[in-house]
Amino acid sequence: MDPLGPAVLAIEGLTLDTPTVKICHQLSFTVSAGEVWGILGPNGIGKSTLLKTLAGLLPAPPTASILLFGQPLDRWSRRQRARRMAILLQENDPGLPLSVLETVLLGRHPHLGLLGRPRYADLRRTLDALRITGLAVRRNSPTQSLSAGETRRLAIALNLAQNPGLFFLDEPTTQLDLRYQRLMLEHFSDAAHRQKKAVIMALHDPTAAFRFTDQVLLLLGGGRYLVGATQETLTPATLASLYGTEVVSADSCRGRVFDFF
Repeated sequence: MDPLGPAVLAIEGLTLDTPTVKICHQLSFTVSAGEVWGILGPNGIGKSTLLKTLAGLLPAPPTASILLFGQPLDRWSRRQRARRMAILLQENDPGLPLSVLETVLLGRHPHLGLLGRPRYADLRRTLDALRITGLAVRRNSPTQSLSAGETRRLAIALNLAQNPGLFFLDEPTTQLDLRYQRLMLEHFSDAAHRQKKAVIMALHDPTAAFRFTDQVLLLLGGGRYLVGATQETLTPATLASLYGTEVVSADSCRGRVFDFF
């Protein structure tokens, strides 16, 4: 992998709790341009809450420091944030009754000029996002006509059209078939390594995390966590501790594969 770029997101001293879960205590890590980070943990451990907090959708404790491109997150306006980060949530909401093309073109809104009119470059970026997600043939279809998997890809296309420096992805492979799981994860990995984007995604599949991430954050429960390079950190022992079940692994031509029994 090429040398990493500058820090995109820097977190220091983040303690995050919900009424039922202690997510992390004094969490600190830095995401650099060119990196893919995976967040793993059992159901209900707080992965989505953590992602939303890092993205500014939920308030962070005042004792924590979250810097986006070197500046405190709360100093960026909503429009400035939207130019720099995109957020894929678990919920698939097709939104307004628009066509697929019109919906994905909304991702260009933060980049439009004073008149708010899309330019050729905005349309080209939108069409690229539709092509990458396999929705180009559905560009004139109403969003309400899409299947669940197509609606998920629509949300991903909206993020891609936005073209930020940082992607937050909450379970990006949810509702996707095996082909599109691979294609979407490959694309975000390539965007990080070739285009120097930064990607942070919550995942359930440790095999996918091993193949497509560079660094991982494991939420162990009780505020405990483990941060490290993926290939050193994702082991049967750490995964057994993470998920509370025995885990085995095998090496293949595509990387390490994990299973349970």
